Amino acid sequence: MILTVNLNASIDKAYKVENFKIGAVTRVKEVIPTAGGKGLNVARVLSALGENVNVTGFTGGFSGAFIEQELKKENMPFNFIHINGETRSCINIIDLSSKIHTELLEPGPDVTAQELDEFLKFYTKAVKNSDIITLSGSAPKGIKEDIYARLVTIAKGEHKKVILDTSGKYLEMGLASGPTLIKPNKSEAEALLGRQLKDIEELIGAAKDLAKLGPEICVISLGEKGAVAASRSLNEAYWALPPKIQVSNTVGCGDAMVAGFAAALYNNLPLEDSLKFAVAVSAAAALSPITGGIVVEEVSNIEEKVKITRFK
Repeated sequence: MILTVNLNASIDKAYKVENFKIGAVTRVKEVIPTAGGKGLNVARVLSALGENVNVTGFTGGFSGAFIEQELKKENMPFNFIHINGETRSCINIIDLSSKIHTELLEPGPDVTAQELDEFLKFYTKAVKNSDIITLSGSAPKGIKEDIYARLVTIAKGEHKKVILDTSGKYLEMGLASGPTLIKPNKSEAEALLGRQLKDIEELIGAAKDLAKLGPEICVISLGEKGAVAASRSLNEAYWALPPKIQVSNTVGCGDAMVAGFAAALYNNLPLEDSLKFAVAVSAAAALSPITGGIVVEEVSNIEEKVKITRFK
């Protein structure tokens, strides 16, 4: 069982438009609403890959009810803590002319101390019955920035493998708790280390440096350039470069990469194979027009074409 934690769920709406201009009236050609949030995207990809998954976090109000209704349609198991606040919405404006994507992300509802305590009690029990735990995204208002450090500590206390995919203070405070794997992108890695990363060699060095701060494995995602990964205990480092593809929607590709790593950890794949598989899963997600979706039948084909470079 893989437990995916989505503290800040959302209704993700993809708006397809032509020639988007700030300050102008824009008529939307197509709207694609999805039960979203990074953890839900991870769960959806894992389910498509055939893995046994369960989702938890918070939902509230009409938006929360919509998310649960959509997940039932997908036969996605979930156990959300219901809150008084309204679950947020996030907008992805896709300009069909320029191919530029613009995201508008709401902060999320307030979560009370009582609601958080209810979640922590459920999470502690759920961890015992899970093999892999993924912790993704931001947290709603009312939850302190040490939340992921707390969740990692609980999971590690049960000797579980845990993936942490967040940013800012959530990631800074979560590092020292010793997650199995972290997956910052390039800008997040630069913010953590306080330096610019100009080429692959510097990115490899950054992954090694971040792995020394607590996680067993650090993966830095690089969009169309794939990802680099370094292991603290095995002294391994790799760069995985995917083949060129016809991109449809890049939103959720990082979440798909997390799903790929979760499946790889569950199946005890070595780091090189895990990275290759996760990069292929991420690329297959970019082929799908649906946020959080994946063209799963393309994973194997892409994986065969991923180029792996090993570094000392």
